[in-house]
Amino acid sequence: STTTSNLSAALSKLGYKVMQFGCDPKSDSTNTLRDGTYIPTVLDTLREKSAVNAHEVIFRGFNGVYCVEAGGPSPGVGCAGRGIITAVELFKQQRIFEELDLDFVIYDVLGDVVCGGFAVPIREGIAQHVFTVSSADFMAV
Repeated sequence: STTTSNLSAALSKLGYKVMQFGCDPKSDSTNTLRDGTYIPTVLDTLREKSAVNAHEVIFRGFNGVYCVEAGGPSPGVGCAGRGIITAVELFKQQRIFEELDLDFVIYDVLGDVVCGGFAVPIREGIAQHVFTVSSADFMAV
């Protein structure tokens, strides 16, 4: 998440329109872009309401970066990839990616869970490149 947030911040400083899409059920991907503030997740919002306007779960962070947290099921219940599957489908249905005319959508996917749901951006053809970043450090570059 640190690497992803730094990349999002750097791209925004270069003038690109960036969305950081947190895919970890802990919902902490965008915290560093929002001064440590957590934001409501797509799944939590859908649990509270039967219908959600995608704009209700998109928040602005550092230098205008669009921040989204997909969220996940309660620990030990269901697939961790359910959040990304649901969130991507919601955004596609409401044509958010086209509406915001984004240059980059960066999916911050946790690396310690094997789940088909995390392949959704690739499977749906909305991810053009996939990079794996690993580090033995708590705070990657």
